Amino acid sequence: MVRLREWWLSQAVAFLAGHMKVCGLSLPVAGVRVSCGWPSQGGLSLSGRVVIGQCFSPQVSKDGTAQIFVSPRVDDSIQVLGVLLHELVHAAVGNQYGHRKEFSQAARRVGLDGPPTATVVGEKLRPVLAGFVERYGSYPHAAIRPVPKPKVGSRLRLYECACSPPFKVRIASDVFSARCLRCHEVFVKKEGDE
Repeated sequence: MVRLREWWLSQAVAFLAGHMKVCGLSLPVAGVRVSCGWPSQGGLSLSGRVVIGQCFSPQVSKDGTAQIFVSPRVDDSIQVLGVLLHELVHAAVGNQYGHRKEFSQAARRVGLDGPPTATVVGEKLRPVLAGFVERYGSYPHAAIRPVPKPKVGSRLRLYECACSPPFKVRIASDVFSARCLRCHEVFVKKEGDE
């Protein structure tokens, strides 16, 4: 039987909610929706910090439900569970705290390690999450790897006159015929400018 990733993620929410309860945290009464999707910012970054999860507060959702997205970049089951748990902690303590003390202390209680903005699965939490993967199987998803667009040179062509220093103009045409008003020479296309 083929399982969809949203099914897997919803099973993970129920499992992690139980783990959080044991650690003294509760999810919002209205619940949580989870899906695989790009975060609103930084999800497609090709360099620098990449955002791999996001929790939207119940206050911004029409029905008052917290909305969580796990980046399509991530396909390792344990890492997905760690990202999801990080976002569930945001839902539990409230997004208004960001990654400050309220969040970081709760994250430690549930077994997440590392800086609050980039938590990872701690050693004590790893076997708990491995038990989930053993029961429900691996995360049914293949990672999406954004590819940089090839850099396209300027469509504008550079032309110069004979003045010293020359006046330069950029034109979006391979055909350009004009004279400089100062030196009265014809503008010439600069070689190597394609």
